[in-house]
Amino acid sequence: MTADVTPELYGLIEEKGIAEVSLKETHGSPKAVFGLWMAANVEFATLTTGALATCLTGLSFGQAMLSILLANLIGAVILGYFSTFGVDYGRPQMIQGANWFGAWGNRLPSLLNFFGGFSWFAVNTTAGAYALNLVLHTGLIPAALGMSVVQIAIAVVGYDLIHAAEKYLMIVLVLAFLGLTVIAVRHLGISAPANPKTLAQMGGTSGAFMLSTAIMVGYQVGWIPYSSDYTRYLRTETNAAGVKKTVFTYAFWGALISTVWIEGLGALIGSSVPFFSKPSDLLTAWMPSWFTYPFLIAVILGTISANIINIYSATMSILAVGIRLKQHVASITTGIIGAIISAIVINSFVESYTNFLLVLGYWTMPWISVTLLCHKTDRVSRLPLSAAFVAWIAAVAASVPFWDQQLYTGVFAAGHPQFGDSTFVVSFVIGAVLYMLLTKPAAAQNA
Repeated sequence: MTADVTPELYGLIEEKGIAEVSLKETHGSPKAVFGLWMAANVEFATLTTGALATCLTGLSFGQAMLSILLANLIGAVILGYFSTFGVDYGRPQMIQGANWFGAWGNRLPSLLNFFGGFSWFAVNTTAGAYALNLVLHTGLIPAALGMSVVQIAIAVVGYDLIHAAEKYLMIVLVLAFLGLTVIAVRHLGISAPANPKTLAQMGGTSGAFMLSTAIMVGYQVGWIPYSSDYTRYLRTETNAAGVKKTVFTYAFWGALISTVWIEGLGALIGSSVPFFSKPSDLLTAWMPSWFTYPFLIAVILGTISANIINIYSATMSILAVGIRLKQHVASITTGIIGAIISAIVINSFVESYTNFLLVLGYWTMPWISVTLLCHKTDRVSRLPLSAAFVAWIAAVAASVPFWDQQLYTGVFAAGHPQFGDSTFVVSFVIGAVLYMLLTKPAAAQNA
């Protein structure tokens, strides 16, 4: 790696956009991705996601933890591997797909990731706004708008400020959530039972387990289309294999430790709440008064830690769509859209959040399987158009009968509730199978 970087990179505002990072611009440590993904997940939205595993599905704490561990093992492996693409290509994650999905075909997943980015921004800002309102009594919408300004400002400055901010935010957030963990375990124990009535509504334990796992997968894989955005300046021609191994290791453990810990804590707290309609419902009466305000401040900081990533990566995605904007203008635009969405959904948080997590996984899982094969194999399309794009679209369409959420329940899910929402497995497999069927080895093409 080299410390020689261009003035463009270390100017006040990064304007690199989706262009390839040159070797003269490379800098940073591959170990930094550990702090980045720890800080991104040690926050209140992760806690809220985990709470859904018990209060929404009715699973016991032990069952919920198994679901959380399984989902995040899958997600962390994928996140770690995709993070290495930045070292290989030196470009943001979504623009890489133009090589495989085609220039036009790549615009649709990039657009969906842009939607996902500002939607995540809205979700997290909503949680942070509840905390800020409890501290300053500003009202929810003013709190959301105030937080949006701070988050947008950091994302606009760009890559280096984000890495620096996450490094220090991680320390504060880990300490705050360690405190909450000790308090919660002392008050609640770790043996919360299942809720038979809720389980019956979910198609039994198997249906509830699959739904919980789908939600947790949806949360973790939401980060995958961002992965290379935070490793692209690690591009190197010197010991690339070693750099990639370090990137994978630290991204994997940063993502796995943070999500299993905080989602597990959320599941424990969620088991003590019959149901919650807003994030502040999880701040229960057993929380000591001396800890309330420090923890609320941690919630606010956690919102910032996640959202500066959401804005930055959504910016990369909208540029990958082909929208010609300066990077800082795209960041501001993304933040404004997210702030507006946050104000709209702020009073229907849980329903909107659950549906969002499921829908996120519906398009992402087949995109992941197809992209993995494109990266790892040397195959060419049997069609006159991109086989990757066709396989991805067909897999999404084929998975519709397996959808199981409030907005829509597919035919298979409705008839077999014991399978819960199995879309993330079905779409991943179908995407991979279709891509292999629609392509042939490049060697055969050249023979």
